Amino acid sequence: MKAVRLSSRKTIAVQEVKPVQPGPGEVAIAPDYVGLCGTDLHVFLGQFEERVPYPAIMGHEFSGRIAELGQDVGDFKIGDRVVVDPVFPCGECPLCKAGRFNNCLDLEVLGIDCAGALAERVVVDAANVLHLPGSIKPKHAIMAELYSVAVHSLRITSIETGDVVVVLGAGRLGLSLLDVMRHTGAVKVIAVDILSSRLAVAGDLGADFAVNPRNTDPVEKVMELTDGLGADKVIEAVGQAKQVAGRKPPMATALDMLRPGGQITAMGQGDAEEPFCWRPLVLKEASIVSSRLNLGDMPRAISLMAAERLTPQKIITHTITPDQVQHGFEMMHDHPDNVIKVVVDMSEWSGS
Repeated sequence: MKAVRLSSRKTIAVQEVKPVQPGPGEVAIAPDYVGLCGTDLHVFLGQFEERVPYPAIMGHEFSGRIAELGQDVGDFKIGDRVVVDPVFPCGECPLCKAGRFNNCLDLEVLGIDCAGALAERVVVDAANVLHLPGSIKPKHAIMAELYSVAVHSLRITSIETGDVVVVLGAGRLGLSLLDVMRHTGAVKVIAVDILSSRLAVAGDLGADFAVNPRNTDPVEKVMELTDGLGADKVIEAVGQAKQVAGRKPPMATALDMLRPGGQITAMGQGDAEEPFCWRPLVLKEASIVSSRLNLGDMPRAISLMAAERLTPQKIITHTITPDQVQHGFEMMHDHPDNVIKVVVDMSEWSGS
């Protein structure tokens, strides 16, 4: 079968690979659409080489159709349209037994630790497969995974009615957070990013205020908007931060704009070390939590999408074919000002 493979750092090609067959409890899925996410970009750039051996088949955000069934797979049928939760826990370690599947000690993530969806077929455990409601377009369904990450994060953040919330970073993750956050009780939502084009999308997704640190001090602006108190919650979704003259790194900025007793939720996975002074955190008696992947939150995300409460069409900006994946990653890296979410249309392979 054909697959899009990363053969070395920044080098992708369509290649023939050995076909995969589903075993007991597994199904084979023919992907219709595959999303390229920020983690995929990190893998493409070679930043996951200690975890992702070459050649690698990426792709963990996707929608598709059941192509083949293994034994004992429940009510799935050939042709069913589905999405997949890409978090594969072992189920046996202490954290799994405590219900913390996203922190499994032997965790595998589809497209990172095992072959992903950028292929004619991908085999997954049927327990991770969810039916796709007919009201959700297959192209939009690739966002279910990212929205599930947002749902999980917002549950951890525990936004209360009347909260002022700041989202640092208006990339793929930050915009997904804003899309879901519209259905919380936040009374004032402030988006912060260095790209004005992304801040415009943030406004379309419900942000009440958009702040560009290149033009405005985000801490001063938050203090102005909160009468000097600070934000109740700050979500750090920056990832790979770009230094802006006169501005502190993301976590330090988050702490400066946080009110006493407030909470920071860390989500960005940039690899740069950031100096941090704990004294202001203690004096504010504030807290820092983090959010990783999702914890069974995909059904909630799918429900929101099926009810047309979310707007993936505002985040998806580009559609490409399998032989354009190299170009897709290059666009994401080189032109973040006008490229947000890139989706691979797999129809020429799946026949959909």
